[in-house]
Amino acid sequence: MNDFPPDVHLAVYGPGRFPDPHPFGEHGYLFTLPGAWPDDTPAHTNPADSEMAVYLTGDDGGAWEVRDVNGARRVWATAGSRREAIGLAFLEIARKRRIQAAQIAAKREVAGLNPDGPPYAVETTNSVTLVIAPGAIAVLQRIDAAADTPARYHVLDVDGGDPYVIREDDSVKLHTVTTGVLHHACGHDPRDAARFETESAALIYAQHGLWWHWPCDQLPTT
Repeated sequence: MNDFPPDVHLAVYGPGRFPDPHPFGEHGYLFTLPGAWPDDTPAHTNPADSEMAVYLTGDDGGAWEVRDVNGARRVWATAGSRREAIGLAFLEIARKRRIQAAQIAAKREVAGLNPDGPPYAVETTNSVTLVIAPGAIAVLQRIDAAADTPARYHVLDVDGGDPYVIREDDSVKLHTVTTGVLHHACGHDPRDAARFETESAALIYAQHGLWWHWPCDQLPTT
């Protein structure tokens, strides 16, 4: 269990950031709340990352307040300093998410499902975009595009080497290749994975959603 809030990047906001009426301070800071916080909750219970705001209340200064931006706009913490308010907000959110994770586990157990979560997970481990041209297959690094001119694909050969450029035309195609791992009873809890109750559903997803996949090689924990 880790109750130390993660470091956050604060972005300044000013008047006009939130349309009226709104409960936020006119000036303040925005930061991202990771969906994976806290790190001791199962990955399948994690929500998406969310945006938070921290600001001073009152026109003449006062307490620092933390409120979520895109959800219920609930106040999560109030304190005398910005740092303390953010820390208290993370602790309160961790408390709520641990309760929710326990409730999800209890509901799954009542329904006859594994309380620890769906037993199969398909984790995407790598993704590259290939530029396929006559006489060449290369890995896309970036695209330079301008109006009324063909795009320029900056690429590397699949076996390395110096970068070069392939110009866009009808004979050039882009193809994204993804690879991944199928987890089952291995003890891993990948944070970014599609989860399934049955092996057949996991295999269908892996076969259609990934170019190549392989089973996790860690021995089952049960």
